[in-house]
Amino acid sequence: MAKRRKNTVDFVEEVAVPEERVISLADAKVQFLRDIRGLAKQTQRWHKENLNALEKVLGMQGVTIEDCRKLTVPFLKEHFVFYMLDELGLKVNTINGRIRSVRGLIQFLHRESYLPRDYSADLPVLKAEKVIIQTFSEDEISRLLRQPDQTTFTGLRDYTMMLLLLETGIRISELVGIQLSDVHIRDGNILVHGKGSKQRLVPIQSKMRQVLQKYMRERGNALTDALFVTIDEEPIAIGTTQKLIKQYGEQARITNVRVSPHTFRHTMAKYYILAGGDIFSLQRILGHSSMETVRIYVEMFSHDVNLQHSKYSFVEHRLS
Repeated sequence: MAKRRKNTVDFVEEVAVPEERVISLADAKVQFLRDIRGLAKQTQRWHKENLNALEKVLGMQGVTIEDCRKLTVPFLKEHFVFYMLDELGLKVNTINGRIRSVRGLIQFLHRESYLPRDYSADLPVLKAEKVIIQTFSEDEISRLLRQPDQTTFTGLRDYTMMLLLLETGIRISELVGIQLSDVHIRDGNILVHGKGSKQRLVPIQSKMRQVLQKYMRERGNALTDALFVTIDEEPIAIGTTQKLIKQYGEQARITNVRVSPHTFRHTMAKYYILAGGDIFSLQRILGHSSMETVRIYVEMFSHDVNLQHSKYSFVEHRLS
């Protein structure tokens, strides 16, 4: 006897398929920059500049992205990476910085369901150029520090700022961000406010403490808590500090190295290593999140380290 079929219909609830989300590059950039507002201001500006460059480079080719799903790896390689390299002749390090920002954008778009998967790792950076780290010689340091007129308030201030950069290797943004309450003369350290709202204690030695005390006496009370101030008692700006240091470099007739706050940072790292300082404490002092940059210092200054070792080797000079 044939089996009779059921005379009922099973109703299967239909699952709604979400609509595909579409976003233009212009809108994606705005949302991404809003998403990273917790990062350091400089990092935010860096990503913004890199993503503006993406739009600009694509615009040069008459391309406007109305749907970010078009930002595939082959597309980005052809119309962004290789265009910057071959047509614009940009430096590899500049291109790699822009690639890293685009990777961040891809990751964000995937999290927000604008892209089906995160393929940011498939967009490779180019082989980096050899890093050249410039530093001041001892003679150049002496010439630079002789330039400010320490009989004036601004000259004493500028001398103190340059000496503090050399003593600590802190960044220019960290220097101008120091508050009076951050300076602990008795304990021999300064609380530095670094990238990503990270704080660290940076040591200062007796000579630096003496100079700081002298400057702070001359500074006296001001309308701001900033350590370094103008004659109008306002916090000194990053741009002003950079300009002053550049001017002192011109007065000292230093031409073979860029005279900037960052060169002081590199110089501090070099002489710290040459004096026998270990790279782990140097990493903490400089506020690097990884050892990579510190290792570059060691590699770049290896010749100087070898010379230093030849002078102070116990086996070479003490054993007969």
